Amino acid sequence: MLKKSLFVLLLITNLFVFGQTRTLAEYEKELNTLSLDIVNNDSDESKFKANQEFKDLLLKTIETEGSFEYEFKGIQAISILKSNETIKIYNWTLPRKDLTYEFFAFIQVKLGKGKYKVTELFDKSPLLEKPEYKTLSNKNWYGALYHKIIFDKKLGKNTYTLLGWNGGTNLTNQKVIEVMTVSNSGTIRFGSSILKVGKKAQKRVVFHYSESAVMSLKYNPTVKAIVFDFLAPPNSNLNGVFEYYGPTLDRFDSFQIDSGKWLFIPNYDAKLNRNLKDDIWNDPKK
Repeated sequence: MLKKSLFVLLLITNLFVFGQTRTLAEYEKELNTLSLDIVNNDSDESKFKANQEFKDLLLKTIETEGSFEYEFKGIQAISILKSNETIKIYNWTLPRKDLTYEFFAFIQVKLGKGKYKVTELFDKSPLLEKPEYKTLSNKNWYGALYHKIIFDKKLGKNTYTLLGWNGGTNLTNQKVIEVMTVSNSGTIRFGSSILKVGKKAQKRVVFHYSESAVMSLKYNPTVKAIVFDFLAPPNSNLNGVFEYYGPTLDRFDSFQIDSGKWLFIPNYDAKLNRNLKDDIWNDPKK
């Protein structure tokens, strides 16, 4: 009788646990609601609360079996990038009332069959001086909202180039070319001296321009080139005053792969449709 009672209790418990199991689609639906709260809520306090709930739930979701293959197309306010069937980036931003932004991300690295490592990134961009020349970790990441991930074996088997947007200040915007390397154990590093501008090598490139301007930063896979607007102020008296910088409309520059590096090539001859936007959120402030 006792054995029978224990069996019934165990069966009921298992049925209850099974009934509580949530699918990735159910997680996705709740994550979408929270992601929109982060963007649309009225107060910073309510945004921070929604962001913490979103981050906790997203981490739980990523750790669920099958998440690496799942596309999560139903989460509206997030950028999800995947490359080489090895790397997946979950990336979003929190817009504050003072028109500044904080960036968040998880990176999911596939280490082997059914084995993954998840790393959280912590945005320290407002505190970093001369970020173009710094090697950074996940703990002091130069935060951005990425819209493109580029992988090319000529740059290294564990090297990924990221194109993204950073809100800068309330008067400026930024676009970023970032280089990310991933070790065999899944450790993330940002900044690699493969961006060559003249004789100088940089860890990353940060473009500064007016909050009211729109800058194009795209990857052309046909010629394997990163192509972008040339930025300048309206007159020479404003050199270095980035809140006045914007595209000149008649010039593009580029980075192209040469001898294992991204080589800066000015005056790129590109016939681009200027109405085309970046893959995701060309101007997040709108």
